[in-house]
Amino acid sequence: MRKVVALGAFKGAPGVTTLAMALAASWPSESEVRPVVVEADVAGGDLAAQFGLSDMEGLLALAAGAHQGGQEDELGGCVQEVAGGLRVVVAPTGGDQALASVGEVVARPSVLRGGVDDEGTVLLDLGRLGGRPSRGLARGADRLVLVSRGSVEALAHVAARGEWLEGASYELVLVGPCRFSEADIAAALEVSPEQVHKVPWDVRAAAALGGDGQLGRRRWVRSSLTQAASALAHHLDGTGSRSFSRGLGGELAQLRAKVLPERTGSGAGALQELSSTGGAQ
Repeated sequence: MRKVVALGAFKGAPGVTTLAMALAASWPSESEVRPVVVEADVAGGDLAAQFGLSDMEGLLALAAGAHQGGQEDELGGCVQEVAGGLRVVVAPTGGDQALASVGEVVARPSVLRGGVDDEGTVLLDLGRLGGRPSRGLARGADRLVLVSRGSVEALAHVAARGEWLEGASYELVLVGPCRFSEADIAAALEVSPEQVHKVPWDVRAAAALGGDGQLGRRRWVRSSLTQAASALAHHLDGTGSRSFSRGLGGELAQLRAKVLPERTGSGAGALQELSSTGGAQ
């Protein structure tokens, strides 16, 4: 059966779709089957518009097959290829259609995993983890990747994650500038340092991954975004390892002391307290 890696964010638009595409482009070559990016954002998708694809052949078709109790190999018939050979299942642009489609997939997740003979990885782009359908897919994935900016206020939303995520293991990816070390963030959020990853932003590489322009091979290989995505892809695929320094900065110490104990109670009160201490960047 296919492995499912779900990617989502708690707030804002930190680049979940771009990261999913970067991971697909950088997935270890040892994998015999190229990964598939399945756009399953309940707010609606972007890839169809970006690449000029038909959204009738993507998540809508997959959801229809799930609703009708179709075959477990339904996913393959919903895949379209974009520049660079990336394989995608695009979501409808409209939020109502997207929400209904994700709900059908949640009810029959076997359309993502396939049968016992199906191999490969599904990179599930959930966008913002705001509703039950998204959260159901996140909890049911083999690996969960939470995407965030690296500021204190963004990390506070990760620390104050809801009870629905209690006990779940996840990888935290910080996109763009972040002045804290991976070890500091791990200590503040009480996770293993190996679960924290930084992915620098590269405007040109991100644009190419969104269908806007191209990058030469040398520029692609040297991009900080694609290099970090490659390291993360190997980590998620079980072929990578990382090491970290230790230490804990003052603002992140506040994050651990003030937000985490409140996580099972009122998250809003904890965030207000964090804000009043001047911890936000």
